Amino acid sequence: MHREIVKQLPKIELHCHLDGSIRPETLVKIASKQGIQFPTNTQELHDLLVAPPDCQNLNDYLKRFDVVLTCLQTEDALQEASLDIISQAAEENIRYIEVRFAPSLHMQKGLSLPKIVTSVLKGLRQGTEKYGVQSNALLCGMRNEELQDIEKIVHLAKDFETQGVGGFDLAGNEIDFPPYTFEETLDLVQQLDLPLTLHAGECGCGKNVADAVTLGAKRIGHGIAVKDTPEYFSLLKENNVLLEMCPTSNFQTKTITSIADYPFKAFLAAGIKVCINTDNRTVSETTLTDEYMKLHEWYKITYADMEQLNHHAIEGAFISDSEKQRLHEQLSSSYQQKKG
Repeated sequence: MHREIVKQLPKIELHCHLDGSIRPETLVKIASKQGIQFPTNTQELHDLLVAPPDCQNLNDYLKRFDVVLTCLQTEDALQEASLDIISQAAEENIRYIEVRFAPSLHMQKGLSLPKIVTSVLKGLRQGTEKYGVQSNALLCGMRNEELQDIEKIVHLAKDFETQGVGGFDLAGNEIDFPPYTFEETLDLVQQLDLPLTLHAGECGCGKNVADAVTLGAKRIGHGIAVKDTPEYFSLLKENNVLLEMCPTSNFQTKTITSIADYPFKAFLAAGIKVCINTDNRTVSETTLTDEYMKLHEWYKITYADMEQLNHHAIEGAFISDSEKQRLHEQLSSSYQQKKG
């Protein structure tokens, strides 16, 4: 596989965090408008925003988000950040992307939850109009917050469902707040018929993945820890669950420590559907093209494998059947030309 061809082929991304994926130069511009000073030295800026290869754990990795969030507390900042994500997606021919964020993290300067969501959706729509990349937002509840506050985010997602919000997610500390902590909240998600993806198995507990599926998740963010509990593989397969894998991020957060230990091949061999994602483009200093090139380097995946992974992503996307059909056809046509 050649990098430029991989970059040009159409791709789908389902797991991309807004606050971890803004270009450094865009973030500097956003900060400057608010009188927030960032380092002018390129290396210092890089060190501030990008997680080092020797992160100790997930919490060490997540420290990079604190400085970013201070800049994302205005309508203009959220709109500009969202547009930036779509611009990046367009550069590597991502045809559809789901951008997730936690509205509650953007209230430090008094923005209301609806204003926050409206601002992000406005930026995403601008990106679609300018670059032709289709998108939806996913709203995240943070596990460490009060249940009633998380349920506000669930209702918020439902309120904006016809305006560009595709579904709901739970993010944050899954060790102290495993899935069944939120059983009532996830029942509400089911009652409202909201598409559900859950971060689970990013830290070492495969049971969290199984519990997330039992509680209604159709997709799992990461899911890596389930590799150690193969007794749950059949549950994932029978429920047609899609695992949103993020290779670079999983190594940085020490979810995985060796290529041999990464379960990409094991999941596929078990008939579990997976798709490939960046997680946090800036914090992990990666692109979707980079992720596919890594899989080619590690596992010798082919263009045919890449096509299949993207078809998996389309099948799991929180969009209508007609939109899925259109994307499937676009994808098949482009990859057929590559084969031809």
